[in-house]
Amino acid sequence: MGHYRKSIWENTFLSFGIPILFGILCGLAGCVLFSAVSFFVFKGMMFGKLFNLLTLFISGYFSGNLCGRYRRRRGMIDGAICGAVIYAVLLSVSAAFGEFTDLRKLLLLAAAGAFGGIAGVNSSRPKNLM
Repeated sequence: MGHYRKSIWENTFLSFGIPILFGILCGLAGCVLFSAVSFFVFKGMMFGKLFNLLTLFISGYFSGNLCGRYRRRRGMIDGAICGAVIYAVLLSVSAAFGEFTDLRKLLLLAAAGAFGGIAGVNSSRPKNLM
């Protein structure tokens, strides 16, 4: 009889925690990249709002994509959950500094996460998936 080992993607906390952390890291990398582009290339903040929206979209998309790719089910819902949790983290960090984020960011993150989750579920199956 074969030995069955549970995958980390079956645990609800880890299966959402890892993609959310990855999405936050992608968002931070996007912030650094777009800040460098603004400073060195454009010498100003004329595209600041566009870069902000692009960073949020990248963060939600990659979080939902990773969640959908490894969980292999409910891509749109799980991706939207990942985007909403990233918004909750963003809201709590901004509230700690006395600011509050706009509700439109929640809609953008949830939509990007849902789009990434759909793309992740429909992508090729990862080789190391148990």
